[in-house]
Amino acid sequence: MSSFLVVDENEAFRADVFLFFSSVGHSIDLAPNYQSALAWLDVHDYEVVISNVQIPGGDVLRLIRAVKQKNHQTMVIVLATLANIQEGLQAVKNGAFSMLQAPFSLPELNFQIRRALEQGAPEEAAAKQRQQTLSTESYKPYNFIGESEEIKKVLRLVNRVARTNARVIILGETGTGKELVAGAIHYNSMRSDGPFVRVNCAALPEQLLESELFGYEKGAFTGADKPRVGRFEHANGGTIFLDEVADMSLFTQAKVLRVIQEKEFERIGSNETRKVDVRIISATNKNLMELMKRSLFREDLYFRLNVVSITLPPLRKRSGDIELLAEFFLKRASLEMNKEIRGIEPSAMRVLTEYDWPGNIRELENTIERAVLLAEGEMLSPDDLELLFAVDHLPEGEESVRLPAEGIRLADAERQLIEQALERSGWVQKDAARMLGISSRTLNYKVKNLGITHSSWKRNR
Repeated sequence: MSSFLVVDENEAFRADVFLFFSSVGHSIDLAPNYQSALAWLDVHDYEVVISNVQIPGGDVLRLIRAVKQKNHQTMVIVLATLANIQEGLQAVKNGAFSMLQAPFSLPELNFQIRRALEQGAPEEAAAKQRQQTLSTESYKPYNFIGESEEIKKVLRLVNRVARTNARVIILGETGTGKELVAGAIHYNSMRSDGPFVRVNCAALPEQLLESELFGYEKGAFTGADKPRVGRFEHANGGTIFLDEVADMSLFTQAKVLRVIQEKEFERIGSNETRKVDVRIISATNKNLMELMKRSLFREDLYFRLNVVSITLPPLRKRSGDIELLAEFFLKRASLEMNKEIRGIEPSAMRVLTEYDWPGNIRELENTIERAVLLAEGEMLSPDDLELLFAVDHLPEGEESVRLPAEGIRLADAERQLIEQALERSGWVQKDAARMLGISSRTLNYKVKNLGITHSSWKRNR
């Protein structure tokens, strides 16, 4: 397991991170300020340092320098809010591995940490780690979980397209398993011995996405103290998966189009043309036809990417698969957390199968992992689940949330739901967050952004 240092003045956040990662065996040290962080760095060597961009008693750039002086291989992940995102970008330019913008979930942080661990290890060790942690067997179509006709249609198409070299675009809502399908196509193709490189185009600011895709030369910009190989070069001979491809700028879209047409590109700051042989699989949850009408997505790139399209059904249309998926996630989470959870109570399973799952499979997976983490009994009960709406008390045929005939702004609907939850909980944010199925930290962030206040909060300050 790995060792992390978490630098953040928010005690609740530090506790959440410690509970989440220590439960699966990682070594976690916590620092509320700059001086405490330096003290930990003096006595320990960390693989990853996770730090807020705002640090009491210091600043994140000084911390990054201190971390790199101790061990250049240590990766730094910075946490920023919308208000200080520029500081976060500056930190990335000055040596941080990546920036994560609040609000975010602990599984999202875990994903960034896994990426950082791969990047921080020597290339041979990283390749070995990827081989160990990402078994190609998990991408075999026969290992996909589900017996619904909707998912069977998808798997039949995956089997057919995998044997070709055609470019594929995968469509579907967030959390439906687009990356898993992309991996299945790669590992069952003629390129399966080559690399499978993933890029989330929405997770990186536009300023960084170009360098991430194409790489750069030393001195190309401030902070480029050594050359970096881009994702297209890493994917040479294999497959590159461009997730959330609709979030690319038109400038980056043009450079990707050139790679498709000419099979060549230049690193940033270089005049040397590099040839590359990659299969491109892309994915999006957005309506590309609508974006093309608004001139936000290139029509020529769309038709180049969309040789074959695969549309993934949302989980609410795969209701027969929910029980199978829940049982699978339960067994995996129990094993990873070393907890003996024998199963899911029938009443809890009814809650799971009747819930609408707006976050799809990813939401179900996170819900089960959180339930296993918090469960005290041998079976998961309804009390262990934290879902947005309590489905077992709704009158038959009644929708949990009604859309007015004249429509409503999503931001207004979110505000109304948060205010209702706060009122029902007596304005106790922890209880309201539980009703909404989000963390107290996320609710606190939304409350501040929406300007929601209550007299009881002022009295307690």
